[in-house]
Amino acid sequence: MAGDFEKLAYEEAVRGLDKQEALLEALRARTGVLMAASFLAASLLGQQAFQDSGPQGLAIAAVVAFVVSIGAGVFILLPKTNLVFAAAAADFYEGFYDFRSDMTEVYRRLAYDVDHLWDSNEREIRRLSWTFVLAAGSFVIEVVSWAILIGDGIL
Repeated sequence: MAGDFEKLAYEEAVRGLDKQEALLEALRARTGVLMAASFLAASLLGQQAFQDSGPQGLAIAAVVAFVVSIGAGVFILLPKTNLVFAAAAADFYEGFYDFRSDMTEVYRRLAYDVDHLWDSNEREIRRLSWTFVLAAGSFVIEVVSWAILIGDGIL
C-alpha cells in the first residue's frame, strides 16, 4: 500500500520520542530519590559529624558536596521549556494542510519533523544525564566525607 514505508518511518520516529520522554521521567524520579538520600545523609551524618571536632576541611567538603548534589538535582527537576515531545495540533494542521490529500508526503514530512524534535531533545537530555552523574558523584563524596568524620570521632 502506498505510504506504508513513510508511515513506518513516522511511527519509529514517534517511538523514539516516546522513549526519550520515558527516559526523562525516569531520570527525574531517580533524581528525587538521590536528593532525598542526600538530605537524609546530611541531616543524620552531618549532625553527628559536627558534634565532634574533626577535620574542618573534610566537613567543608561534605557540605559543598551536599550543596552541589542538591543544586544539580534541582536543576534536573526544574521544568525545561526547550524539550518538546509532541507537536501542537494547530501547528500540525497549518503545516500539513496543503498535503492532506497525499498521506505519503504527510508521513514523510512528519517523520523528519519528529526526528528534528528528537535531535533537539537529545542534547538537553544528555546534559541532564551528565548533571545527574555530577549529583550522584557529589552524593558519594558527601557520604564518604561524613563517614570519615564520624569514624574519626568513634575511634
